[in-house]
Amino acid sequence: MKIFIAGGAGFIGRWLGKTLLERGHEVTVCDVKSPTEAEEIFRDVFEKPTFRYLWKASFDIQPEDLQGHEIICALNAQADVPLGISSPVHTILQNVSGLVPILEAARRTGCKKFFIPSTGNVFGRPPKIPIDETCAPTPHNPYAASKVAQEALALSYWRAYGVPVVILRNNIIYGEGMRRGIFLYVWLKALLQGRPIMVEGGDQTRDPCYITDALDAWMRSIEAPEEKVAGEIFQISSGKEYTVADIAKLCTKLVPGEVIYRDHRPGEKGQRESFDISKARNVLGYNPSVDLEEGLLRTKEWIQKTLVSEEYFKKA
Repeated sequence: MKIFIAGGAGFIGRWLGKTLLERGHEVTVCDVKSPTEAEEIFRDVFEKPTFRYLWKASFDIQPEDLQGHEIICALNAQADVPLGISSPVHTILQNVSGLVPILEAARRTGCKKFFIPSTGNVFGRPPKIPIDETCAPTPHNPYAASKVAQEALALSYWRAYGVPVVILRNNIIYGEGMRRGIFLYVWLKALLQGRPIMVEGGDQTRDPCYITDALDAWMRSIEAPEEKVAGEIFQISSGKEYTVADIAKLCTKLVPGEVIYRDHRPGEKGQRESFDISKARNVLGYNPSVDLEEGLLRTKEWIQKTLVSEEYFKKA
């Protein structure tokens, strides 16, 4: 298949793009990163005839950019909760207004599936535990609200125009190549450098998912029959609930260090992420296999390598 990935130079996008190429698909990555940066990110595949890089912002995507692509993945969102709190206008513009041009282009060209990554963060105060796809979103910060708006907008295009939208609600995805702003990276890096870690609250819960498990769900969804997934929402996570304080303990088990507790971030007190992933198991055959301690160990080892490399280049 021909697959278009908006925001494809990000964490999930680069893993997804490379995996799709390995499976014989053709991939167009669209991103605002310069071609020089993209060539470094995709250095193993950049010269492949089945890979194309389009240097363009999502706001400027036109129908001709999507022409001939059967699968469209809109990974172009602003994905950091803290930035959503400090810059809500930017976050809402990027995540909502930045999705409209891609949906409009897809409406005109047609496609087999249109994927949007959402987040378990849409449930600030879940109406029931465990949370499943039937629960109504209850966003408790601007970032979460922007993702709820994305979901509503995308599903409106499914209902009104038949754009075959598929929403994958990912939770914290972590592992090699992860975004540096995610607290798991921040904590492990700090511990490796001998600094304390800051825990905001601690009783709120998370359901982290290792990158290879998340990627497996994406690949299963992309390659699934359209009638099984179009118009559907799937919860993609490990299906295991951890308090933030317990995650901090696991991090300090791998790298001993000090934990400092602070007040909760806005909207996070009482937040729970306890997800039922049975729909993804039953429909997609999804079965996450990397537990949190193993995933954190792999992530720690990758961060160690990057820190050693950074030190080498500082001295060079």
